[in-house]
Amino acid sequence: MSSSSPQRSMGGNSNSGGGGEDQRPRFFDKMVKKMCWENAEIVPGRHPERWRKDAAGNIVCKRFCNCHGCLCYEYDHILPFSKGGESTVDNCQILQTRVNRFKSNRQELNKTQLKGYSCEINFTGMLFYSPRICPLIFLCLLLPTLFAMEFQSMNDL
Repeated sequence: MSSSSPQRSMGGNSNSGGGGEDQRPRFFDKMVKKMCWENAEIVPGRHPERWRKDAAGNIVCKRFCNCHGCLCYEYDHILPFSKGGESTVDNCQILQTRVNRFKSNRQELNKTQLKGYSCEINFTGMLFYSPRICPLIFLCLLLPTLFAMEFQSMNDL
């Protein structure tokens, strides 16, 4: 006896007709993410392993992947997966989370349109300022800096 429910593929693709076709991976693998981060523009004067600019020119922090603050980012399919885009390094870019959610599955948006939906981050000396930054992220970034400054001043005594 066979089940009356249809079989589902792991990829969520509707091509499960038994033709032996490989399912496209929906998500970027670890190596693609690493290469995608490395391909993003480096923020001048900042540690290149920690800070990058996304495809719209927004500053993002490597620590904050898949969260919702102004420094957070996600890996985005340039050509949306839903429109045939593959999960490859050539089709990967980092985008501030807020911008990626705005972009959704559209591909016709230009850099100016994406930038218009961004959280603005400005670095000023050692710290940065954003009127809309998540307070928790701000504290996570600010406290180690203040602690290091205090520790340094204690060593100078």
